[in-house]
Amino acid sequence: MASKRDNLFDFFDPSKARGGRKGPDVGKDVTGQFSDTPSAAPEPAAESAESAEAGPMTVSRLVARIKRALADAMPRRVTVVGELSNVKRHDSGHIYFRLKDASAALDAVMWRSAAGRLKFDPADGLEVVAEGRVDVYDVRGQLQLYIERMTPRGAGSLELAFRQLKQKLEAEGLFDPVAKKPLPRFPRAVGVITSPTGAAVRDIARTLRRRWPAANVYVLATLVQGEGAAEQIAARIAAMDAAAGRLGIDTIVVARGGGSLEDLWAFNEEPVARAVFAAGTPIVSGVGHETDVTICDLVADVRAATPTAAAELAVPDGAALRQQLSESAERARRRIRQRLDESCRALEALTRSAAIRDPVGPVRVHAQRIDELAHRLRGSLMHRAGQARKGADAQAARLAALHPAHLRDRAVADIDRLLARLRWALGARSKRAGEAVASASARLVAASPAHRLRLARQEVAAAARQLEAMSYRRILRRGFSVTRGASGAILRSTAEAAGGEIIETELADGRLTSRVTGDSERSRRRRKPTPDGPGLFE
Repeated sequence: MASKRDNLFDFFDPSKARGGRKGPDVGKDVTGQFSDTPSAAPEPAAESAESAEAGPMTVSRLVARIKRALADAMPRRVTVVGELSNVKRHDSGHIYFRLKDASAALDAVMWRSAAGRLKFDPADGLEVVAEGRVDVYDVRGQLQLYIERMTPRGAGSLELAFRQLKQKLEAEGLFDPVAKKPLPRFPRAVGVITSPTGAAVRDIARTLRRRWPAANVYVLATLVQGEGAAEQIAARIAAMDAAAGRLGIDTIVVARGGGSLEDLWAFNEEPVARAVFAAGTPIVSGVGHETDVTICDLVADVRAATPTAAAELAVPDGAALRQQLSESAERARRRIRQRLDESCRALEALTRSAAIRDPVGPVRVHAQRIDELAHRLRGSLMHRAGQARKGADAQAARLAALHPAHLRDRAVADIDRLLARLRWALGARSKRAGEAVASASARLVAASPAHRLRLARQEVAAAARQLEAMSYRRILRRGFSVTRGASGAILRSTAEAAGGEIIETELADGRLTSRVTGDSERSRRRRKPTPDGPGLFE
């Protein structure tokens, strides 16, 4: 895409479009071509005859006539200001979108040849100034704007393209400081990629020769502006990086002299940024003046304000190094002289020491010290031996106490004592268990249904005996009887029995039934009413 881009002068200038151009030529009036009323302007005779003979028009013929009428009515090129929406970049390279304002919208297309010259990336919501022609798309009978040039409104296309590419590369990490490679301190060779005819190459060569003449300089010529410059710069960077190992190149300088944004634009192209980031050799970028900042500067390992500054950063300053070496040599000489003086004074003090005057004296002192230590060692060994002997006696006593026979006697005594305690404990527990079993057995017997049944029978028998003792039948067994009337009431006197009444007499061994005879009227009058309730023996 970048290989087909034009420089800035090929782009449409909005300021010129507003003030430097006359108003569009509206062309002749073609309203009559779209009206069937008698007031419409008459068509040419040939056209009228053709229409009369052909009858109704086909859709293709109607669209063709509309296109011809539109071509006659509209100027060849129009300039439109609007906002981009529904931007779609096809795989073929064509760009389709809608150009709209607050009250209208128009479909637009930009063919690949024109889209390849764009310096920015069209996006939804971007307000642009577009230049092109208006035509009808035959397939859909749709009015379209075919754009040939387009530039952002309010911001230059180069500025917008710079911001868009910067955001894209920054998101990919091409500006990350972690990816920056350090420059070698003493390079063997320096590669320079710049224009062979500009002042930058002379400034760089002069600076390298002055600062570090020991390094070889390889200059690779390239275009630095214009069509195809970005691709050539990227190719030169890749070629020099590939040959760096063979030629001993430790640093590459990419440089160009000052100029306008348009002149420096090749260093803002994506191919250059990719090539700089992919290079394995450290790259110093010195493009433009100090205030100029390009994408190449941001991706490079080191950015220099100018080409001369790039050369100064690429190599050390030989004169400064020589001065540093001289100063270091002088400091080394002073230090060596100081150390020699200190050593001489130490040697002189050593010759005056007692060790030099009497070398055997320290030996005698050490021999005496050895005798003292030997005496102390013998005393210490004797003391340690006595303590060891006492410890051995104590251990023997403990071992005697742990003799198997002694341990057996102690174990037997312990077992006897434990057996006695066990017998006593078992006896006590057996007694308590017997008492508990007896108590539980008593409770179980008391709670047994058979036992409770026997107790109930005993109580019933006692109650029966008591009832029998109080029963009237015991009196009957002594010779008495009980007589009841027909109503079942006990008769206590003869006056209570009526003549001819059936009465029942209860004896001890049975009952007798009889009839009353000879009852008088008087006896009936004297009969008293019997009580309602049963008697005591009923």
